[in-house]
Amino acid sequence: MPRGTVAVLATDATVDRGAIATALALTEADEAHLDIHCLGIESTPPDAFMAGPTLMLTMPDSEAARERARELETEIRPLIPAHRGNVQLHRHHIREGLIGHDVGRIARLADRIVAAAPYGHDARPLQVATLEAALFTGGLPVIVVPDGGAEIAARPARLMVAWDDSREAMVAVRAALPMLRRAGCVDVVIVDPEVQTGDRSDPGGDLALFLARNGARVEVSVLARSRFRVSEILRRHAFDTGAEAVVMGAYGHSRLREQLFGGTTREMLTDARVALILAR
Repeated sequence: MPRGTVAVLATDATVDRGAIATALALTEADEAHLDIHCLGIESTPPDAFMAGPTLMLTMPDSEAARERARELETEIRPLIPAHRGNVQLHRHHIREGLIGHDVGRIARLADRIVAAAPYGHDARPLQVATLEAALFTGGLPVIVVPDGGAEIAARPARLMVAWDDSREAMVAVRAALPMLRRAGCVDVVIVDPEVQTGDRSDPGGDLALFLARNGARVEVSVLARSRFRVSEILRRHAFDTGAEAVVMGAYGHSRLREQLFGGTTREMLTDARVALILAR
């Protein structure tokens, strides 16, 4: 019996190829349904011009957006194995300026999203917009994978939880519980914890107990802040320990603050070397 729905919000067949491959592998292992949403997003052509005293503006091209959705479906369909009857492709026309609203409504009908890394060598504004729509408006977890995709076993050998005692981190842990229960080891990682009066003497102990009571096999790693950026410490630890994915809360600060000044979420997404399981 199929177990839930995984979705991919596709805007570019090349960029999203790794996400589609990962989603196909996950839904085959979990016997889940896979919905691939081909998004044709309106954009206003930058061809405003003066006609006498009047400024003429070209209106958003709705038909071009619909055609883009059809092209995406044509480009993506060959990536789906013929025997996979649990995969469906859907076309959507997304109105200009309403990506958050429209994509969020599509995303919320899935159990989790698989997405390409939104920051790469080239600008990926549509990937950023769809990821944020899934997290903020859709309100569901997103598995972000590197460009080549990621291998996440049905029973992962090792998963890592980036724990900072925040609400967002706890939401991510709860969202990932089914996968955490199946993992051979769940490594709760805390960087330079602040111990305040009344706190437990064992940082991460409360979360470790919560996970153990939910059937996970847990260890706790308390790391010193040996590097300037927390993201660098987390990436290095994930690589050194062979973690298949990192579970973490997304955008503990505002999106605007992270965009202007940086933040752990944005930095992890900028150089995504392993899968990131995000929620907020």
